[in-house]
Amino acid sequence: MNSGRLLPGPAQSLCRRFPLVVGFAGLAAVQAIAAPEPPAAAAILQDLRSFRELGSVLYIAAHPDDENTQLIAYLSRGRHYRTAYLSLTRGDGGQNVLGPELGEELGVIRTQELLAARRVDGGRQFFSRAIDFGYSKSPEETLAIWDREQVLADVVRVIRTFRPDVIVTRFPIPPGSGGHGHHTASAILAVEAFKRSGDPGGFPDQIREGLAPWQPKRVLWNSFNFGGGPPALTGPMVKIDIGGNDPVTGEPFGTIANRSRGMHKTQGLGGFSGRTGEGPRPESFVLLAGDPATTDIMDGIDASWARVPDGVEIGRLADEVIAQFNLETPAASVPALLALRRHLAALSADPVVDGKRRQLDHIVQACLGLVVRTLVSDAEVVPGETLHLRHTALVRADVVPVRWLGLRYPGTAREVGGALDL
Repeated sequence: MNSGRLLPGPAQSLCRRFPLVVGFAGLAAVQAIAAPEPPAAAAILQDLRSFRELGSVLYIAAHPDDENTQLIAYLSRGRHYRTAYLSLTRGDGGQNVLGPELGEELGVIRTQELLAARRVDGGRQFFSRAIDFGYSKSPEETLAIWDREQVLADVVRVIRTFRPDVIVTRFPIPPGSGGHGHHTASAILAVEAFKRSGDPGGFPDQIREGLAPWQPKRVLWNSFNFGGGPPALTGPMVKIDIGGNDPVTGEPFGTIANRSRGMHKTQGLGGFSGRTGEGPRPESFVLLAGDPATTDIMDGIDASWARVPDGVEIGRLADEVIAQFNLETPAASVPALLALRRHLAALSADPVVDGKRRQLDHIVQACLGLVVRTLVSDAEVVPGETLHLRHTALVRADVVPVRWLGLRYPGTAREVGGALDL
């Protein structure tokens, strides 16, 4: 954004064309991206509350639908932490109640089902290179077929990339059992990755690529007992209630979780989408590694901006923006958000802070009602053909000047200049 007059109303557009000579990678970079309508004000407020919090939790299990969707919804939308699910496989070894797709094709579908679930409960989604090869009788068998070190490297990479404060597993480590070799193996790898992700000597190729070591505070098993008897794995335990309602929308976390779970349609779970889920929901967590917790899974962790050098002012300004945010006129917050952005730009580079910078830019864009679309003239092209692109930018709020500065095509080393007042 730069100086210039902002005109709400008809969209400004630019047309560009150039020969497509970069093959598939280039094609992927310039395909049309249909921008959605600007987020509702409640969604913007959710993002603001999330921006204010720096706590983070990574949930780890083996398959699509293993995740505790209510815990993810509670942490991401209730406590506004960065929350993610790492599914080691894409579920390609399972069954499909909707159609004939199996194997790799089913894995593609279930990948999309997981991404759809995260759009509902507010989490992020990660995967490893582990293959769902069907039922496994033991974690030893699973880890031999998976290539233990390769999948472990993937888990370490996710931890170093996402930088969680706490890791939560769906399944226990031995002597406990997840009832499936994949399940128990996912917990074993989570604990091993916890111990190696903070070691600069662990997977040094990742360090050379630019990832920094990261040490979470603890690993917890989100315990359950399907058999009714005492669990085989015991240890220091903490309990929390993940019931309640989304503080912005008022929707119960259980209802959100059911809608998220209902995305796993190939597993016959679509019916969950219509279920409500009100009331308390106690959950227990058993320590697997790291520092014990006594009252909360985040014990001993500063989830505020005070954990970042010179970050206290960022937290204070964020609190002010949230307190003054008007659901009827989100654009009124833009000047304060731009002031916050200037303070944020002064902080030192850091993976989490860099992510917060991107998040704040998204919030500013949403408050402005700024929508950018790219349309292509042909659905299919081949290398050597000319690809015509039409870029459209629309700003719905007239509160600050906005200027189109140019275009950058990732993967093609092409940039197109030409400033234009919107």
